Amino acid sequence: MKILAVDFDGVISDSALKSLFVSHNVYCKYFGSEVKRNFGGKLFTFENWEEIQKQYKKEMDYYRRLRSYIELSGDFFAIIKIMEEQVRIKDQQEFIAYRNQLQFDYQFFRELFFKEKEKWQKKSFRKWFFLSPIFKEVVKGIQRFTKEGQKVVIATSNHSKAIHRAFQPEYLGFEIDIEDIFDKNFGKHKAEHMQAIAKKYDAKLNEIYFVDDQLSYLKGTDDLGVNVFFAGWGYCTESQKEEAKKKKIPVIEKEKDFYPVLKQALS
Repeated sequence: MKILAVDFDGVISDSALKSLFVSHNVYCKYFGSEVKRNFGGKLFTFENWEEIQKQYKKEMDYYRRLRSYIELSGDFFAIIKIMEEQVRIKDQQEFIAYRNQLQFDYQFFRELFFKEKEKWQKKSFRKWFFLSPIFKEVVKGIQRFTKEGQKVVIATSNHSKAIHRAFQPEYLGFEIDIEDIFDKNFGKHKAEHMQAIAKKYDAKLNEIYFVDDQLSYLKGTDDLGVNVFFAGWGYCTESQKEEAKKKKIPVIEKEKDFYPVLKQALS
């Protein structure tokens, strides 16, 4: 039995902007009135979102570059802090060094992050879903795989309930059962997700084909014998792609290559 496991944030959905929406609001609301506050100190809303992106293009561009260095959801705090202090970060190593010197309760931030996220989803899941675009070619590819009878599961660091509503015809155009979404409750590293997937579907680890845009999740997972692929259309850098290639992790450069590359691998 062959299984296609796909990450959600960064592979199916361009969730970087949603994460900025939430983390910026959390930072402004819960970390005091003395912070400089990016984006003019304005809290994001469904109504002002598009206008603020246009008005603060420089900040948006810098955020997109920093997004490439994210490893954990708590890292969004580090990004907001870097932007606020106008620190220039040039690579992954500098980002990690800056993050590690911060005296901060990341678990606390994570809890606030998910509470804020849930609040906006409850206000309007439809508006929330369309805050960030989907990668259409990837979605089309998954639709084709499911029609062909391939087993497709989702491996995510998100909450399964938070993203399950998106797997409906009116949003992504196809359905995924919530039981086929392996979230953070299955472990901190995606290697643990793959072990849970193999166990649930009585499959061998080398029968799983896993696509993620976070290189840190692919490293270690490949040691299990899982077939891993690095999604090059997300928020990854050229240096990360080069590192993947050196470690013999295949890079799918563009989203339009998602289906043909994996079709060949699954065959």
